[in-house]
Amino acid sequence: MSAGASRPRVALLTEGTYPFVVGGVSTWCHQIVTGLPEFDFELVAVTSPELEEAVFRLPPNARIGAHLQLWGPRAPRRAPGAPRAPRARRRARRPQLAAELLRGLLGWDVDPLDVVPALVWCRQHPERVVPTFRAAATWTAFLAALEELAAERHPDAGEVPPLDVRHALELYATTSWLARTAAEAVPDADVSLVTAAGWAVLPAVVDKALTGRPVLLSEHGVYVREAYLAAARSSDGPAQRFTATRLARGLARLTYAVADVVSPVTAANAAWEERLGAAPGRIVPVPNGVPAPGEPAPAPRTLTVVSVGRIDPLKDVATMLRVAAEVRRRVPGARFLHYGPVPPGQEGYARGCRELHAALGLGGAFEFRGSTSDPTGVVRDADVVLMTSISEGFPMAVLEALSQARPVVTTHVGGVLEAVLGAGVTAAPGDVAGLADAVSTLLRDPGLAERLGRRGHARVRRNFPQQRCLDGYRLLLGELVGARAAAPAGVPAAGPRELVGAGAAGGAS
Repeated sequence: MSAGASRPRVALLTEGTYPFVVGGVSTWCHQIVTGLPEFDFELVAVTSPELEEAVFRLPPNARIGAHLQLWGPRAPRRAPGAPRAPRARRRARRPQLAAELLRGLLGWDVDPLDVVPALVWCRQHPERVVPTFRAAATWTAFLAALEELAAERHPDAGEVPPLDVRHALELYATTSWLARTAAEAVPDADVSLVTAAGWAVLPAVVDKALTGRPVLLSEHGVYVREAYLAAARSSDGPAQRFTATRLARGLARLTYAVADVVSPVTAANAAWEERLGAAPGRIVPVPNGVPAPGEPAPAPRTLTVVSVGRIDPLKDVATMLRVAAEVRRRVPGARFLHYGPVPPGQEGYARGCRELHAALGLGGAFEFRGSTSDPTGVVRDADVVLMTSISEGFPMAVLEALSQARPVVTTHVGGVLEAVLGAGVTAAPGDVAGLADAVSTLLRDPGLAERLGRRGHARVRRNFPQQRCLDGYRLLLGELVGARAAAPAGVPAAGPRELVGAGAAGGAS
């Protein structure tokens, strides 16, 4: 436990979600901070610059301790109250910094822990990060490392695409933001709870190296898999796709190497985690849960299909629109209501969806209703709940639908089958015909829909109560806090490698 603290403190590190964006991960975060009042939560949010106002009302045991807006104008800050370094340290130079970050996070066959000393240096010299990236020597060393990266050859890695000066500058800017993220001051805490194996782990890595603070990763979707899927559907060029996927892989491998516990929301994630270096003995799945449902309201029987999820390529709203058009051809009175925001950066995808909506002639039969603060309430208006995602972990939207005894038609991704088994119908991602068949069948046969919904309601009550999820995290956090308190006081004498996952697999693909 932190010195002088009477209650355990958790640094909750999020990326593009809580408390600034609604969605499944944010719902989970809010459940955790409100359901574990015996812990104090310091939120460390990594977001885009557009996100300024929190959309969740935080409980008394939670506050925003740090908000890093990537690509914004602000330089890294020193922790409040931290002494300034001596003049010699304030002028410290590390011309290899960008090259170290590039090799450590984008190199294919590297030990993920090799990058830790560079990340620690950024925290120790936050005022030197920006000047370092403005130095000619840093750029020169970066270009040399980029040439090495381009020359890599590995049987499991695709060939590095041609990278011109523009691509090099873009990658250099990205590398500078990795340094800024590592340099960001983070409030003191007893344990770091990271919600994605991505950018948000960087402050946690540094804190573990400097103070021994343990790291618990709660993985919802598989970060690197979602990056691969997004790149495959992206209109970006090969260089941008290469950067996005290699960086996601590097961040994921670093996260799995440093995490004391990896707690996926579904065991289906474990194969990816192990392949990327997570030790099997550290993987402890804790499924999502929802509040114990009461007696469900009867379905409206208005031929209404409801979907809940943000509008982005991973949710595959385009397939949802095509399913709606096909269902309307078979069941002319069917109507579709979609609830979900357009995340920053997905405005182009949202425009494409609206253009497809018009091209399919859906008109008022498919309504985009924007965000909702009551996902369980909106599914009560449904006869069928539809999800067309190409990637999921253990989706809250499905559990919320089942808790209201609504049958679910969904793609077979992530841990969906574990949740839906016997209470809905699944199809392959992008299978418009299969999804439309299932939706049409359930709309035409309300008796079957009711039986499936009842099974789902019973399944949620039996297998996925919110309290079980909360108890799982209460136990994991408590064990890590206890282990930290039992360790010798002060900064451990071991170096960064010993502090952040000795024995992690360095050659995992």
